[in-house]
Amino acid sequence: MSQPRQRVLIVDDAGPVVVLCVNVLQTFGYSVKGANRGEAALDLLRRETFDLMVLDYKMPGLSGFEVFEEARALHPDMPVVLVTGHATPEIMAEADQRGFQGVLLKPFTSEELRATVDKVLARRG
Repeated sequence: MSQPRQRVLIVDDAGPVVVLCVNVLQTFGYSVKGANRGEAALDLLRRETFDLMVLDYKMPGLSGFEVFEEARALHPDMPVVLVTGHATPEIMAEADQRGFQGVLLKPFTSEELRATVDKVLARRG
């Protein structure tokens, strides 16, 4: 009997980033869905369960931190990785304080994405 595939939600306002992340992670056996707005991600989280969310910091509408807080209310144990191209000390400290499980700095490679996802999910499992 095969092990169920781990489910990952990618949230980024840049459509090409979502497509790239979905394709990369699917190649490595993950079940992946993408959303290009915080509101769309929260709609998915209300209907489905994910093992991990990879979440952009800066998006129109709801920010990554706002999505994180609402996602925590829905799925308190789901780890979340923050993606940012604005890695100021303040943002990094706030991400750590809020309880993000990892940070990916833009631009990141496919290998960095996979390694971060693998690492965070291995700690959970």
